[in-house]
Amino acid sequence: MKESWRFVVMGVFLGSFFLLGLLGTSTSMTFIWPAYALLGLAGALSIGLLFKKVGFSLPRWSTLAVVSLTAYLLIRAANSPVAYFAREDAALIITAFLCYCLFLSLVSTGNWRNRLLYALAALVAVNLVFAFVQAVFAPTLSLIPGYERTFTNRVGGLFNHPDHFAGFIGALVPVLLAMSLYGRQRVGVRRFFAGLAVLSLLAALYPGNATGYLALFFGLGTFALLTGAILYRKLTPGARKRSLLLVTGLALAALTGAGLTMAGSHGAPLKRALLTNEEGSSLVLIWKAGIQQALEAPVLGTGSRSSPIYGRLFRDEALGSSPTEPGFVHNEYLQMLADYGLAGLALLFITLTLHGSSGLSFVRAYAGFGCAPGRLLPQSDHLAFALGAMSSLSAIGALSFFDFTMHLPVFSVVTAVFLAVLAAPDPMAAALKPGGESLLPGGIPMFINRSFAFGCGIAMLAFGLVFSRSEFHCRMAHLSFEADPGGYRHFRHLKAAREIDSKNPFLFALSARAQVAGITPSMTDPERRQVLEQADYYFSKARELYPQDVFAAIGHASVLDQLGRREHARDRLREALKMAPGYGNLLLAEAEHHLRHGNVIDAEKSFKAAMKAHAFRDTAAAGEGLRTLEEWKRIAEGRGIDWRKDSLEAGERLTEATLYHAMPTGRVSERSLAGEAVPPGPSEN
Repeated sequence: MKESWRFVVMGVFLGSFFLLGLLGTSTSMTFIWPAYALLGLAGALSIGLLFKKVGFSLPRWSTLAVVSLTAYLLIRAANSPVAYFAREDAALIITAFLCYCLFLSLVSTGNWRNRLLYALAALVAVNLVFAFVQAVFAPTLSLIPGYERTFTNRVGGLFNHPDHFAGFIGALVPVLLAMSLYGRQRVGVRRFFAGLAVLSLLAALYPGNATGYLALFFGLGTFALLTGAILYRKLTPGARKRSLLLVTGLALAALTGAGLTMAGSHGAPLKRALLTNEEGSSLVLIWKAGIQQALEAPVLGTGSRSSPIYGRLFRDEALGSSPTEPGFVHNEYLQMLADYGLAGLALLFITLTLHGSSGLSFVRAYAGFGCAPGRLLPQSDHLAFALGAMSSLSAIGALSFFDFTMHLPVFSVVTAVFLAVLAAPDPMAAALKPGGESLLPGGIPMFINRSFAFGCGIAMLAFGLVFSRSEFHCRMAHLSFEADPGGYRHFRHLKAAREIDSKNPFLFALSARAQVAGITPSMTDPERRQVLEQADYYFSKARELYPQDVFAAIGHASVLDQLGRREHARDRLREALKMAPGYGNLLLAEAEHHLRHGNVIDAEKSFKAAMKAHAFRDTAAAGEGLRTLEEWKRIAEGRGIDWRKDSLEAGERLTEATLYHAMPTGRVSERSLAGEAVPPGPSEN
């Protein structure tokens, strides 16, 4: 019965792992919750195998490190300044931890580990097929029809961003190569892995992405070093000396060549590709803001996913006036330091060190065994998986210096599985001591592992089912609002989403904007005021959930102005400007606010400041505002009004027909990063 149950649980686990790989290729949470729910189901079902016998015990210190890191991250996520952001981070953390636990408790034989490798190979193959179709036939092809990739200028497989595709495919080449060289499977299977490794290598190189080169360099470099260490043990003393001299010479030549390339003209494109994000912003400047964020709370960090908040506050003027802002620090180690402090970073490095040490010990022990006659390398599926996992983790670790790799679900679950491989490289290598029947098969660490897998599974199953519904309604509301802002279809979806998810600030902000967009000229004053008051209520709820959303503040201030609450509108904009100093869209909104109330002097100051804004600068809109003010001045002077003496009185005496300023709706745009609202362009404010 247990074997049948195990087959069912493993089928659900492998299915969820594959689905996560298909859907977890961007930071958007719209479609990932169903995959989370399926993984949670695997964890919940695993309770039936709580006392199943295993042939190995888990290393105590590695288990303690993983549990401690996960617990600390979740505790800090619970104290995050914005619950919605923290929820997305917490979901990733629990998912990675659940994959780690399920792998160790379920995938405890060579056959099941091979099946997981087949799932990983299938995921690579699907990406390669999509990349081929995108390169030859349809550049915009994506997995879900109607939701095309944002970056269609280069092939990206299932990924929204081509860099992530190249990095992921490049990082998995060592695993595929290791199975072809070290595996004990049939010749046809090993050839399949070899062919897939070659295709993946070409796919990582083809787009010309620096991330692909980086992943291949570190992944294959680590694999070559580990393979060299295995071969070194089999050489004679004289051959060892010659091989060391040869390897040292090659290494020095490679380092010298790499240094000269980076220093010369050929290194400029590579450095530019690694140190700029998709909008052309300098990663060094983004890292600078991350360092300033880390200094705010160096020990415990500023809170889970608080980098969007501090990224605005500490945005460097040299980043330019691009109407975008980074949602992440683009360096996972610095992100960990900024969000979770030195404590979180230390726990991370301890966890990686313990697992790396376990993997190296296994490789070193296996290197002492002999090879089959006529073979230079030993054959072992477990050794192949361990070598591939260590090499791939090296590649992913290098990518994490330049990107938000661990905030992509597919990277996080694959990393978790590879760490689990290193925790128990050979399921039979640490067999339990013979003796009486143990009440806790696998010992206390395995029992803890299985208990956490069940608990996390229940949590992810519940969260996945709930948030799948809320995100569906939120997405449908967004699509309906974009298609017809003045319509009514989105109100049904908004109501359903609010009832399910009361912690989504973007949902309330969209509800407010939908109210404003529904105002028509035929409405009576009481009807119009009722709609505006409802919009104010929704904006206020969004403010409670996410006070630092400076983009919602623009629409909220406009609503407050229309309700005659001038002081509240001014305070709302000033509050936003403190959180995002120098943002041109906020300065334009402030200028419009002053202009509505006839305050010529302050409006002129704000328009001039908007002309020089270091972010979201719209010189055309600011220039138009200044020209409007000049017209205002001429009209006032022609009517004998001294606007310099009392600009408010001058504005009140100018008729609305002379100067009309429509209230901006503050349309919300699609979120392309988890928790990060892509602000509307300056012309939309």
